[in-house]
Amino acid sequence: MAYEEKKRTEKKPKKITARYLDNAAAYYLGRYASSSANLKRILMRRAHKSCAFHETPLEDAEKLIDELVERYQSAGFLDDNRYAYNLVLSLRNKGKSKRQIMQRLYEKSVDASLFDKILLQVDAEIKEATEMDTEMLAAWRYAKRRRLGPFHRPGDDRKELWQKDLGSLARAGFSYDIASHILGQEEVPEEVEDALR
Repeated sequence: MAYEEKKRTEKKPKKITARYLDNAAAYYLGRYASSSANLKRILMRRAHKSCAFHETPLEDAEKLIDELVERYQSAGFLDDNRYAYNLVLSLRNKGKSKRQIMQRLYEKSVDASLFDKILLQVDAEIKEATEMDTEMLAAWRYAKRRRLGPFHRPGDDRKELWQKDLGSLARAGFSYDIASHILGQEEVPEEVEDALR
C-alpha cells in the first residue's frame, strides 16, 4: 500500500530544454563547486530520466548539455584548473594522502592530465610555506585529527595501539615509512606543531 502511494506521488521528470538545463546547472553550481565533466554527468543523469519518460532522443539533450558546459566555461563559471586546485588544497589541509587526493579527483571527473600538475603546484606552495614534506605534513594532520601516535590521550598504552594506528595510517594512503616515523615519536616535534597551526 505504501509503495503504491509513493509511486503515485513521484514527480514526473520535466522535459529537457535549454532553459531547464541552464536553471539546473546554475542551481547546482550555486551550491557546489564542480568540474566541467562532473556537471555534465549530473545533467546527463537528469536527461536520461527525462528522455526515457518523455520518449525523446538522448542525443538532443546531450547536445544541449555540451553547449551549456562550453558556454559556462567561456563565461568563467566552470574552470577545471581552479576547481582542481581548490579541491587539492582543501584535501591536503585536511590531512589527505596523495593516493586519496588522486581518487577524489577521479571521482569528481577532473581531467587526468591535471592530476599531477595541480598536486605538484599545491605541494610546492605548502612546502614553501611550512618547509616540510607535504605528504609527511598531511600524515601529521591526519594523526592529529584521529588522535594517533603522539596525539593519544595521556594514559593510553601506545605500544598496544601501535598496530591499530599503523593500520589507520595505511588505510588513509600513507606509506609504512611515514606512518612508522610518526608513531615512533614520543611527542610532536616543534616544527610540526608550527606547521599544524
